[in-house]
Amino acid sequence: MINIMKKISFFAAILLMIGSAACAQKSDKRGNSKAEMANEIDSVSYVFGASLGQNIRQANIDDVNQDMVMQGFLDAMEGDESMKIDMEKGNQIVRSFMMREQEKQAAASLEKADSYMEEQSKNSDYSQTGSGLLYKFIEKGSGDMPTASDKVKVHYEGKTTEGTVFDSSYERGNPAEFPLNRVIPGWTEVLQLMPVGSTLEAVIPPGLAYGERGSPPNIGPNEVLIFKIELIDILEE
Repeated sequence: MINIMKKISFFAAILLMIGSAACAQKSDKRGNSKAEMANEIDSVSYVFGASLGQNIRQANIDDVNQDMVMQGFLDAMEGDESMKIDMEKGNQIVRSFMMREQEKQAAASLEKADSYMEEQSKNSDYSQTGSGLLYKFIEKGSGDMPTASDKVKVHYEGKTTEGTVFDSSYERGNPAEFPLNRVIPGWTEVLQLMPVGSTLEAVIPPGLAYGERGSPPNIGPNEVLIFKIELIDILEE
């Protein structure tokens, strides 16, 4: 929801900046798709438009009416009195719409996640905890196992069910260190099953990961996450 509100505020800010620009550019430039950048203000103007378009695209809204986007743009350029919806009311409209869209997306994602977890639970390679988390050892070490209050040193790679890697300490070439009570619940749980020196794969359901909120921009709402985790050491506080 925080991410959505940032988008709404950005839309409003862009329109306000456009509305305060030179109002001499009006109907004679409507629909001009062959504009060329000749100077700095042309570049600035282009970036305003591109930023707005990019944020609309990133909001993942289907069937945006581009004619209405252009109409709103042009009305804002002409001044507040030309706008068919004032920005205060407009923000309320967008907020309500985005909340409904987020709820629909979260529900669809949760159904997909439940189906994925059910299918993977049939794989005999995995063990399943009482919370529904799935895991399998790639290599099992012989060291101590951490508790929830311990600080650990790990290498890891996180990916979505489609195989997209969204985070990797291996790629950074630097192990991560953190207290087990400061990470997602799935990590807190599974690392307590790992002796030092172990590497495992964990399939973490949304309720033990980032849930309905996700972790934009890389993790959507109610996504199953797959982690390769290597427990290097338990650290002294």
